[in-house]
Amino acid sequence: MGPRVQRGRGGGLVQLERSETIFEDGWNFIEENTFLVGKINCSKEIMQNLLLELQRLAIRFQKLWEERCGTSGQVYFEHRVSEYREMWRAVARDLGATFNILSEDFWELELGDQTIRINNHQLEFDNPVTLSLAGKKPLVHLLLKQEGIAVPDFMVFRWAEFSTAYQFLDRYPNGCVIKPVDGYGGKGITTLIQTKKECRKAAVLASLYSRDLLMEPQIPGESYRMLVIGGKMVHAVRRSGVRIVGDGEKTIAGLIMSENNRRRREGKEVLDIDRDCLFCLKSQRLSLDAIPDKGRSVLIKSIDESSSNRAEVRTVYNEDVTARLCDSIKRDAELAATIVRSEFLGVDAIMMDPSVPLKEGGGVINEVNTTPALHHHYDVQKESYPQIALAAVSHLLRKRLADVEVW
Repeated sequence: MGPRVQRGRGGGLVQLERSETIFEDGWNFIEENTFLVGKINCSKEIMQNLLLELQRLAIRFQKLWEERCGTSGQVYFEHRVSEYREMWRAVARDLGATFNILSEDFWELELGDQTIRINNHQLEFDNPVTLSLAGKKPLVHLLLKQEGIAVPDFMVFRWAEFSTAYQFLDRYPNGCVIKPVDGYGGKGITTLIQTKKECRKAAVLASLYSRDLLMEPQIPGESYRMLVIGGKMVHAVRRSGVRIVGDGEKTIAGLIMSENNRRRREGKEVLDIDRDCLFCLKSQRLSLDAIPDKGRSVLIKSIDESSSNRAEVRTVYNEDVTARLCDSIKRDAELAATIVRSEFLGVDAIMMDPSVPLKEGGGVINEVNTTPALHHHYDVQKESYPQIALAAVSHLLRKRLADVEVW
């Protein structure tokens, strides 16, 4: 798996949090003093929308400033150009192909009469219609659901129209997710939303990337990425959460305390009993006072870090779980690729137990990604490239050769 990158919390983020407090105070003032707003001949909705627009502007400026100063703590595709260049160079070497550099992030693999061009992490697989369709999350949900694949419940709303979002939140009070309808890379996503205030804040963030927003219930479990090439699921990785094993004596709170004592001795970050922890336990019908049976594995966090910040947390996969997926889940991933007509697809899922079918275990396929990034599928410190990179290029070369023979 690729190197884990933590999000930074610079002074700029503190300033942004202060500005959020000011905007929220302004929102509440308008709610509580409608008669004063009326005196200036302006509706409550107009004043609140103006506040939201100002908040969007503040967040946008903050992001631009963090990007300029390099303090965002995020690593996206554009930051991995040198890593991908060396990865594809190594693939070309082992294939016996020539590796040509066309520009900083455009390269070419030449093998015999066949040539493949690569743009950073992107290979020449799917057509523009497939790429566009796969990026429309609500449409993909509908298409997959029609074929019997488990997907999350969802609704789409415009960023400043909160009444329907509040109703959805009432249906799923334990937690919701808001994201842009066509975003990628974790941008604009906020998880574990439980209040109207958090709903508004999440919508403002997501609206930086799309005016149409997608809202889903929080799904319990860990995040998985399944890679499908040419209709076959070839590799799967997981962002591992935190599990504890019951001893039949200690409560879950006691087991967490023991785990934290171990982590302190090893100089590692301790676990917080935060919203993520409580959500995971509740989804398993457990509490901090529960005493799990001896040998029972309990998921206590979906991600091994504090979830006090639940916005734009990148999914960093850190475990190969290809052999752990049951055949039903593999077939669902392959069917998803068939439905969106993609030759090269990353299928994202959330589930508690990969050994049982999604519907049986309460899991879902929550997203698909064309041009999936392969840095998720190997350890750059130990390998020159993931084996599936070689498989992807080989498949593309065979496809090109078949096309030539047809013509």
